[in-house]
Amino acid sequence: EACFDTEPTNAEILVKRAGVKMDSGKLEEAITLFDTALGLDPTAVDALLHRANLRMLEQKPLEARKDLERCLELRPDHIFARLRLATIFMALENLEGAKRSLDKAQEVDPQSSEVHSYRGELLFAQGEFVEARAEFDRAIECDAGNPTPYVNAALAVMNTPSTGGGPPDIPDAIRLLEKAIDVDPQFHTAYVHLGQLKLSMATDLTTAREVIALYDKGLDYCRTADELKDIVSMRILTVAQVDAAGALKMDTLHMQ
Repeated sequence: EACFDTEPTNAEILVKRAGVKMDSGKLEEAITLFDTALGLDPTAVDALLHRANLRMLEQKPLEARKDLERCLELRPDHIFARLRLATIFMALENLEGAKRSLDKAQEVDPQSSEVHSYRGELLFAQGEFVEARAEFDRAIECDAGNPTPYVNAALAVMNTPSTGGGPPDIPDAIRLLEKAIDVDPQFHTAYVHLGQLKLSMATDLTTAREVIALYDKGLDYCRTADELKDIVSMRILTVAQVDAAGALKMDTLHMQ
């Protein structure tokens, strides 16, 4: 705010101020600041990119697409803009458009973990789970510290029958989810999926109690109120199930 007071016509400062407004949920104020910044500098790529993100929050994909396409006219090598455009095409069910955007992003950086991860999500949406898993594995190879493709790979595994039409490779899915937590202990989504998967497979109360311990760990790393609410809710339900099974002198959560 102090910088804005001293340089009210600085487009870069306006964009940063708009970002603060977005983070605090003041979308109308943010859009006004983005519009002002672009009025001062129509080639402000960051303003176009972030205004596109805001338009997606407002569920205005066509307006977001327009901003991203202008952004790419100015910066054809902007990978993140191409990835966001692919996301918009997916939301509009334009899978060919999404694929073209990802192909162009991969031309810019063939080793981008994000590009492979997005391509995996596109294949997943098309029900091509084996191919999606392969892309998520490539994303992991490009950046082993990115937790998202581990979780996505686990979901692909859970949707892929084993050879001969048997059940999915659940131990592999669990391994991937545990790895996601190892590389980023704050990755909320991994706790959610891992807890649900382990609880569904629990054959004894000891394993169920391990899920409670997992949720306790997740609580230590929650970053938002919504994340805290999710973990607390799942923990309460799990504790209730374990306590009820114990009271009924059952050795498992599953009724015989």
